[in-house]
Amino acid sequence: MDNILTTAGLSRAFGRGTDLNWAVRDVSLHVKKGDIYGLIGRNGAGKTTILKMVGGLIRPTNGQVTLMGKSFEEAASSGSLAKVGSLIEAPGLQNGMTGHDNLRLKCICAGIPYDAAYIHGLLETVGLADAEFKKAGNYSLGMKQRLGIALALVGEPELLVLDEPINGLDPQGIAEVREMLQRLNRERGMTILISSHILEEMSKLVTTVGIIDKGHLLREFSREDMERECSSRVTLRTPAPEDALRVLSGLGFTEAVIIDERTVDIYERTEETPLIVRALTEAGVPVSEIFLCGQTLEEFFFSIVGGARHA
Repeated sequence: MDNILTTAGLSRAFGRGTDLNWAVRDVSLHVKKGDIYGLIGRNGAGKTTILKMVGGLIRPTNGQVTLMGKSFEEAASSGSLAKVGSLIEAPGLQNGMTGHDNLRLKCICAGIPYDAAYIHGLLETVGLADAEFKKAGNYSLGMKQRLGIALALVGEPELLVLDEPINGLDPQGIAEVREMLQRLNRERGMTILISSHILEEMSKLVTTVGIIDKGHLLREFSREDMERECSSRVTLRTPAPEDALRVLSGLGFTEAVIIDERTVDIYERTEETPLIVRALTEAGVPVSEIFLCGQTLEEFFFSIVGGARHA
């Protein structure tokens, strides 16, 4: 099973009759097992609504959710839904209880026998072992977020769903949460679906990205594709891109890609533009344009979102 989670035409409207507000429209996600999938979009783009439908907190108006190869209904009835841990919006903490007792309560609700060592291990995983018997109401914002993640980890889920877990944290808190999630993914093979509007941090964490805007999924791509799009490159315009690629290969270029029928992007040796032009000319490959380009992560994001046109 390659995909641990897929959605097909997932949509959610609020309101009644003809006065409907579509918060999410026709979203088809593909989250592979072992991914850290970042759902990225501006505030109000529909990220939380998608995660609530995936987690079973609200029903879709249209579309399907498939978890671990089963329909959502089959996953719920067979117990597979218990393999999904989630932290959506604010952590549901009992502020008058300690971190330990918050986890003990979650274990009771999940039907897991009380085990002090197990609870201590969860707190150790999220970096709260030293605050185990401190009341949650006295935790900092970052500590509360980490306790919320610990609650989501009860039952050893295969899929962890997190909604804006780094929102409001200071730089140190963000780095700690990022390192913890990377460790869970690396050491436990846990798949993570995480939403955020903080582009720079997501670029350091995720393996796959889905860009959401106005309730629509605009594009899915790998982290490598994102880095490639944002890196410096030579863009070559020619009516013969395949011929150009053969010439470049003969020159030892290994990171040249045909983008469309008139464009080749070259992601290495960007200072060798004169050599490229000379070799192509000598080989009889016409060059209409060649230039060096690149963009920041923000520019890349807005080039996708800004160009979107929705009905």
